[in-house]
Amino acid sequence: MAKGSVRRKGKKWYYRFYVEDASGNRIQKEFPGTESKSETESLLRKAMEDYETKMFLAEAKNITLGDMLDMWVEEDLKPGSLSNGTVMAYQSTVSRIKQHPIGKRKLKTVTADHLQAFMDLLSFGGTNPDGTPAKALSVGYIRLCSAVLQNSFRFAVFPKRLITFNPMQYVVRRSKGDDYDLFESGADQEGAVPTITYEQYQSLTDFLKAKNNPALLPIQIAYYTGLRIGEVCALTWQDIDLKEQCLTVRRSMRYNGTRHKLEVGATKRKKIRTVDFCNALADILQQARNSLKYGALYRLNYCKEVKEKNRTYYEVYIF
Repeated sequence: MAKGSVRRKGKKWYYRFYVEDASGNRIQKEFPGTESKSETESLLRKAMEDYETKMFLAEAKNITLGDMLDMWVEEDLKPGSLSNGTVMAYQSTVSRIKQHPIGKRKLKTVTADHLQAFMDLLSFGGTNPDGTPAKALSVGYIRLCSAVLQNSFRFAVFPKRLITFNPMQYVVRRSKGDDYDLFESGADQEGAVPTITYEQYQSLTDFLKAKNNPALLPIQIAYYTGLRIGEVCALTWQDIDLKEQCLTVRRSMRYNGTRHKLEVGATKRKKIRTVDFCNALADILQQARNSLKYGALYRLNYCKEVKEKNRTYYEVYIF
């Protein structure tokens, strides 16, 4: 327990108590109080309680896996050089890991067996500790979860020195084998459609036209170009060349669930590409351009640049 006392200097009372410095030595720190002794004693008690709480949480033996993941996000992930999209995906994965009972386990008690069982549960499904069924997750999400645990445990070993070795180095990422019917007939293989049919597209666009829904144009662009919906929503008229019938994909729009903001950022592979389009889409885009009330000066959205922890976000706001 921290020991403290109060003393009077002039008209004011001061309180002081012992704390540990970075090297582990106990030193006395003094803080100004008020002109009332009782109020200063109350400040002393509160300060010592806060200090004891922080010291308890700071001890490696009391840190849970969830606490360590939060430390990794704030001290290593956010200040790092990864893209905003990757950071957002890692933060979402951290939230999911913390919801599992393994997130509440003391960090020093987490073993490779615990981590292997957790990864196997994500890969193959099964039963959660609370008895509810757990579905197998996609290979992409398993890779995300593995990357988060690998990097965060490495961070816990160094520079934090919370543990002495990384148990994730002994965890094997397993996956289900692909089922394949050696005797499947060719007729059974037909019928797999990679996208919606033209009839389905017509039904969808007719419905959106009847509702005067602003999603109509993005759906039309996505159908005729194959762009991701985030890339379509981030297009501007400067990116579209109606004369050459091509558009340039420079950015993508997404909702950041951790920041609760709509953002514009780089495309998935951070590459600028040009996509050609047909006469049908050219007519659609020309009609949409002609229908703008204010011509080239028309704006629906605007972006605001925000900096957090050496990271830049471009938040989207709607007029």
